[in-house]
Amino acid sequence: MVVPEASSERVRAGHVTAVLAAVLGALLAVPTAAAHAGGTDVYLGGVHLAQWHALLPLGLGIGIVLASAYLPRVLRPASSKYALYGVFAGLAIAVLGAIGLVQLSPVEWYATDPVIPRAIHDPLMLVVGLAIAVASLLGGRYRWPTRPRYAGLGILLGAWVAYPGLMAGFGVDSLTHPLGYSIVLSLPIALGYVLWRDARSLLAGLWADRLARRFGLGVGALGVVFFLFSTGMLTIIPDEGTGVSLAERIVATLPVASPLVTWPAIEFWLPSLPLGGMFSVGMVLLLGVFGGLIGLNAALVAYQWQGRERTSRSGSGSGTTAGTVGVAAPQACCCCGPLLSQVAIVALGPSAAAPIYLLFADPSSSIGSLFLVASVAILTGTLVRAARSAPRRESRSVERTRPLDASGP
Repeated sequence: MVVPEASSERVRAGHVTAVLAAVLGALLAVPTAAAHAGGTDVYLGGVHLAQWHALLPLGLGIGIVLASAYLPRVLRPASSKYALYGVFAGLAIAVLGAIGLVQLSPVEWYATDPVIPRAIHDPLMLVVGLAIAVASLLGGRYRWPTRPRYAGLGILLGAWVAYPGLMAGFGVDSLTHPLGYSIVLSLPIALGYVLWRDARSLLAGLWADRLARRFGLGVGALGVVFFLFSTGMLTIIPDEGTGVSLAERIVATLPVASPLVTWPAIEFWLPSLPLGGMFSVGMVLLLGVFGGLIGLNAALVAYQWQGRERTSRSGSGSGTTAGTVGVAAPQACCCCGPLLSQVAIVALGPSAAAPIYLLFADPSSSIGSLFLVASVAILTGTLVRAARSAPRRESRSVERTRPLDASGP
C-alpha cells in the first residue's frame, strides 16, 4: 500500500511534535526548589540534587548525538534521514542537562569576586572594540573591497563591544543614550542585509527543504530555550526575595539595563508551573537574532547531510562530509560557551571558573559581549561561505556532466 505524501508529512510532523512535547514536559516536571540563604536545595524523589547530577542527562544527550551521527553508516540510504531525528532528540536531552547545570549552580557563585576587576572592564573593552572595528575596516578595504557591507557589520560589532567604555570615557550615561539603542536595533538590520545580499538563494533552498526547515526550527528553538535559562531570563528554581512570597503569582513591569541600554521588561513568577523569568525588549530582540542564526546553521547542516547521503547513494562518494562537519563545528563552538562555564563550576569551583563565567554567562559583564560578537560573526560567516561555495560546486558538476551531453556544448 502506498502512503499518500500528505499522510507521511503528518506522521513526521507528529514525531517532531511528540519530541518537543516530551522536552517541555520534562522541563515542567522539575520540582519546585526550596531556596535558602546558604544555597538552593532541590529534591527529586527524596534524592538531594547537586549540580554534577545534571552531567548525567548532558552526557547521555551528547552520546545520542554522536551515535546518531554514525547511524547513516548502518542504515539503509532511504532511512538515513532518521539519523537527524536522533540528533535532535540527543540535543533535546543535552539541553535538559545543560539547564540543570545552570539552575543548580551554587548561589555563592554570584557573590564571587571576579579575577578580572570590574573596574577595568569598560576600558579594556573599549580597546578591544576599537581593534575589532579597525580590523574590520582594513579587512573590508583589502580583502572584500567590493563588499563594504562586511566591513560595516564588523564595525557595528566592534561598536557593540566598545560602547560602554566609550560612554564612560566621555562621562555620558550609557544606559539611556540614543547611540546605544541605535547599535542594538541596527544589528538585526545589518545581519538581514548581509544575508539577503549574499545568501538569499541558499536561505530559499533551506526553507524549501522540509526536513532541513524543521530541523533548523527545532534546533533554533532549543538554542533559545537554553540561552533563556543560561542568561537568567527563565528559571524554575528562584531565589527567595525580601518581602516576596513565591506561593503567590507575580507579574510586574520594570526597566532592565541589558543589552547595552535600558529596556522595558516584564517580570513574572507562576508558582503553579513553576516557572519565572524576566523578558526585556532588547533581550528578546537579541535572542531572536541568535536563535535565528543557530536555526539557519542547523538547517544548513541538515541540508548538507542529505546532500551527502544523496551523493553516497549515487555512488559518487561522500564529498560533502567535510562541508557538513565544517558547518556543524563552528555552530557547536558558539553554543557551548555558556555550557562550558557551568561545567567549569563543577570541575574547578566558583572562584577558579570566574573568568569563564564572565566571558560566556554573565549578562552584566561587558566581557560577555565578546562571546556575542564572535558568535554572530562565525555563524553569519558560515552561511555566507556556504552560499558563495554553492555556485562553484554547481559549475563543477556541470563541467563533469557536459561531455555526456550528446547535444554538444
